[in-house]
Order: sequence, then C-alpha cells, then structure tokens
Amino acid sequence: MTAPLPSSPRPQQSTATMTPLSSRSLPRAVQTSAALHDMLCSWVPGTTNIVRLKISAERGGERMLEVTSTHLGRIFGKEAVHDLYLKGRAKLKVTAQQIALLT
Repeated sequence: MTAPLPSSPRPQQSTATMTPLSSRSLPRAVQTSAALHDMLCSWVPGTTNIVRLKISAERGGERMLEVTSTHLGRIFGKEAVHDLYLKGRAKLKVTAQQIALLT
C-alpha cells in the first residue's frame, strides 16, 4: 500500500467549470484539416513488411496505397503496427495531414 501524497500548495481547479472548445469557434481551415478518414490496414499477401492501406474518401470513394510497416509505424505509432502483427489488420482514424505523409 502506498502512502498518500501531500497536498499541493497550488490551488486546484474544478473540471466542471472548464468548458471545452467548441468546433464552431475554430477557423474553417482547422476544421477541414481535422476531418478524420477511416483507414483499413492489412498485410499484402506473400510479403513480410508491406502493408496495404484502404483510405475512405469523403464522397464514398477509396484510395489504395502500399507502404512498408516501418513507414506506417513512424507516422501512426507502434500501436497501429502492433494491431497488424496481432490481428493481421488494423482500423485507424487519420487526418488529411497524415495521409499526405504517406505519399
């Protein structure tokens, strides 16, 4: 069992009084760049390090890309690659900026 921590001399703020930033107050450019797309990742059959990405477009279309698992891990973090190794596929929410980094 751990001992309780001493109280801090800094006054604490209640989380109830803090209001979240509304998306209406953000500039239009920030709203569009933060739009999330679904991306499905799966291994390319017969390879050990190539990942096929299916990226859903806003109007119902799809883009297909193939990248290395190392490149995918550098952009989206080790969690994306970890799911690939464990399950064989991963589903991520990505921004337009992250998609631009893939190409």
